Amino acid sequence: MGSEAHRKWGPELSLLLVVGVVAVLFAATLVGTTAAHPPNSTDHNVSNESFHGLWSNDEDKVGSDATIPDGSDREQLATGTDIPYDSPPAAVEKWNRGDHREFPGTDASVSIHPPNATLTDERFIKDAYADIFAIQPSTRARISPNKTPFYVASNGTLRGVVDYRVAVPETSISGDRQTVWSLSDHRVESTMLFVDGVPETRNQGNHTPTLAYDLSNNTGSDHRLTLRATVSAEVERRIKRCTTRNETGECEDWDTTSTEIITDQATVAASQRVTEYELKVSGFVGRYPNGDLGLAVYKNQPWLGFRIPEGEVRGVWRFYSARDTEWDQLVHSRSEGNQTAHSPAHPLQLNAYPIETGPTAVPVRNVTILGSYGETVRPPTLPENVRLDLMEEPYTASYGIAARVATSKPLDVVQAGGLVRGVTVTRSTDAFSQIPIRQSNLTLQVLNETEETVTVRAHFRDGQTGTPIATVPRSGWLVVNGERVNTTVTGTVTVTVNRPLGGVSARYEPGDWWLESVGYTASTDTVVLQGGALALISRLFAILIPVVLFLLAVYLIDRITSRNIWPPWRGL
Repeated sequence: MGSEAHRKWGPELSLLLVVGVVAVLFAATLVGTTAAHPPNSTDHNVSNESFHGLWSNDEDKVGSDATIPDGSDREQLATGTDIPYDSPPAAVEKWNRGDHREFPGTDASVSIHPPNATLTDERFIKDAYADIFAIQPSTRARISPNKTPFYVASNGTLRGVVDYRVAVPETSISGDRQTVWSLSDHRVESTMLFVDGVPETRNQGNHTPTLAYDLSNNTGSDHRLTLRATVSAEVERRIKRCTTRNETGECEDWDTTSTEIITDQATVAASQRVTEYELKVSGFVGRYPNGDLGLAVYKNQPWLGFRIPEGEVRGVWRFYSARDTEWDQLVHSRSEGNQTAHSPAHPLQLNAYPIETGPTAVPVRNVTILGSYGETVRPPTLPENVRLDLMEEPYTASYGIAARVATSKPLDVVQAGGLVRGVTVTRSTDAFSQIPIRQSNLTLQVLNETEETVTVRAHFRDGQTGTPIATVPRSGWLVVNGERVNTTVTGTVTVTVNRPLGGVSARYEPGDWWLESVGYTASTDTVVLQGGALALISRLFAILIPVVLFLLAVYLIDRITSRNIWPPWRGL
């Protein structure tokens, strides 16, 4: 019995075993492929040097088995950690452009879409969708845990994907009537880009549309970009009648009695909130009395900093590139069901994040940071797989940076860089407000002294014109013997302090020169007090000097004449 069963079912069991093994191997391959993120080799004319730093959201090898060299091998470095950029790299857009062009699709029997796509069904058109693949140039600025604006250039490009499938009904027979369905045509009719609901760009139907936009004439900085597409399908329906049947009753001849083309349409859309990133630089410029340049540059959004011939001032920002994980897998929707597979497309997104608590100057021998202005915020968090140094303390998202530059050369222009690639501005210093910076003159006068107190009067004047300076309306102040005071419109202030040893000192601590109509440098003065311990020391010093000189004279006479008169107290 067993032998007979084996002879009967053996081939079928062997076939089932082979099929099972193949299925397991296929599933393992599919799972392994699905987990293979990011791509392991470069493409789209992106250099090998640039390619390996683009994937900050990959799974890094960390721990004792990580191999992280000193930077000579960028590929090995990228496998153990993530690589930040000092400025937005062009390779991100180059990669997205190539990956977008190669997005799979155009087969009417299958709709290929990311898992989170919003799908639309009509009569014949099924699983239709539109999605935004990339907007470039753009930067996601990670300012704080709850503030991550999506900055885009005023002029840029939206890359989208549109796909669908057409469900053609099966042929049906009812009595002498046969209904035959067939697909005549299908296409993306049109794609349009809307800015805040207003049509911006329109082109002919395309599975992977590329649409340009211009935000420069729109009001405000926050906008909504919407990709809208219309897809259509033409399905032919033919009605046939049976004219001849054979002896068994099967129809042998069918005559077409009517033909109809039925058109089906679906409109799909996807939107993205964006913030227009546009540099509008303003500021102040001045010259210190020693010839150094004073420069304060402002911008109304987070920025990269500014550059001048003698150096540059960088803000707190660095960059990293990471793939959009929503495109890691693609769903292939067919009439018989769905299948999820590894995505061959990996759109990249550039991100900016803070790395310093404040701006930095390069080189420090030429440029000194005087101050920065902006919102003080908590640092953001980064995605789990992004391994980059991130601050844990609040930082200043600088909108304004002031610096002192050691140069006497004239400055014609200032070049400012933005967080979005390609967004820079070169501004003439003629458009900056010119602020004179002068030497200040501070003098102290003792009015009254007692054993316990001293009354002094400070005189504060313009070192160039001699004009009295009142510190009350200014950001700077005087400090007399550690006490902060202000001068009046006469440029004077009278202060009584506890009598110190030695003397009374005063200094002027200037405020921000760029916030004043005239800026002044720091200055100091000290008056020596008479009486007390200092006076006693002065009197002792006055007595000892003649005595020392007399003894020195006696010693010299003794050595020269050999009269044995040294020491003078000999014989006493």
